[in-house]
Amino acid sequence: MESTRLDRWLWSVRLTKTRPDAAAACRGGHVRVNDRLAKPSTTVAPGDEVRARLG
Repeated sequence: MESTRLDRWLWSVRLTKTRPDAAAACRGGHVRVNDRLAKPSTTVAPGDEVRARLG
């Protein structure tokens, strides 16, 4: 797997129903990548740790 945008990744692994939902979760501060707050455009790659609090 290559690197991809965080909002696309959250949607592709079905943590959110839509990409706009994933982007909103990122903008709301509910998603971290490698212990840093992440924007929807943050790039994720194999080996990155993604933590999301979604409800």
